[in-house]
Amino acid sequence: MNVLQGHSLASSTTDLLREACADWGDAKPDIIFAFCSSVQAPEELLSSLRERYPDTLVVGCTTAGEHLSGQHFKSSCVLTALVDSGVRWSATLIEDIKSIDEEIAHRAAEELFEALEVSPDRHFDPEKFFCLLFIDGLAMAEERVATLLADALEGVRLVGGSAGDDLAFEETLVFYDGGVHAGAACAVMGHTIEASAEFIKHQNFVETQRSLVITRADLATRTVYEIDGYPAAQAYGAALGLLPSELSEEVANVHPVMFKCNGEIYMRGIQRFNEDNSITFYCGIEEGMVLEIADHKEMVSALSEDLSEEEPADFMIAFNCIQRAMESDRTDSHEDICQVMNRHSRHVIGFDTYGEQLDGLHINQTLVALALRRTPSSSEEVSR
Repeated sequence: MNVLQGHSLASSTTDLLREACADWGDAKPDIIFAFCSSVQAPEELLSSLRERYPDTLVVGCTTAGEHLSGQHFKSSCVLTALVDSGVRWSATLIEDIKSIDEEIAHRAAEELFEALEVSPDRHFDPEKFFCLLFIDGLAMAEERVATLLADALEGVRLVGGSAGDDLAFEETLVFYDGGVHAGAACAVMGHTIEASAEFIKHQNFVETQRSLVITRADLATRTVYEIDGYPAAQAYGAALGLLPSELSEEVANVHPVMFKCNGEIYMRGIQRFNEDNSITFYCGIEEGMVLEIADHKEMVSALSEDLSEEEPADFMIAFNCIQRAMESDRTDSHEDICQVMNRHSRHVIGFDTYGEQLDGLHINQTLVALALRRTPSSSEEVSR
């Protein structure tokens, strides 16, 4: 697998591509991943990439921070091109994700399979496939899209992230087919012909015995009004021994809430504490849910524990929660985090998200990733 990478802080698309693609030569990539800040010019970038690489699939989104092989950036563009990846690729755009239903999700899955000339009804091994998801981070439709698409994928695992806009919370865009799209999701399927895929889920939190029951919530706005029958901020703060006036962004980042599903824990991040003592989350929370306040672990050591020291992968695409990036800002640990990730994979690209998707769930304060390892073809094995 040949992995070509580059980044640029330039605001001019011409200068950006000249700098980021300086070492790419006349390569003909299988796929290009593009993540850029909203302060640049996403439309010009996608148009220029399509003109330069007309036969290559280009996908990605706007971000709240960018990662590229050992470095973390802000207000930049990062690009990765895979050549001879050992993976066959397909992609489709799901428009108007707020209106997604089972039929739309199944149609999207069918398009992905058909483009690869694969029928999930015959001789189908889902472990030979994966699906990446890039989704508008402000449409508040991630839960429904992840659930319906995962169901339609016939056992193929899904991993992805919600596009950002540098915490402006105004417009987030996904990239597909040379264009940029709001209110949409881009699904990318990979068929691992001569490669193996590894799925990664990491969070630096542990369980506690401090349980909370959601007693009044508005799922549409992801706002919780009551917990255990009390104003939400009051009940949350009391569980930590704090008054509502003592709650802050840092408290929320250190003590998110979590829930269990099939023996795994999943995070629900707090976006803000409101003046009426309600709490707005980055994920939808329903009435009747039983949640647990989490305790925090130091991020670098926790990530080191979760990422193995085996032979590094050839390539990893990572979806890192913006709240994790904010914690890394506070602790000045971006470089250490990047070093751990690069020990696990020779090449890494990723972005800071407004939420993460893993299979049928939308979650927060988590790093999810896909790592690829090129496996030798039959002819390569014989030549050895």
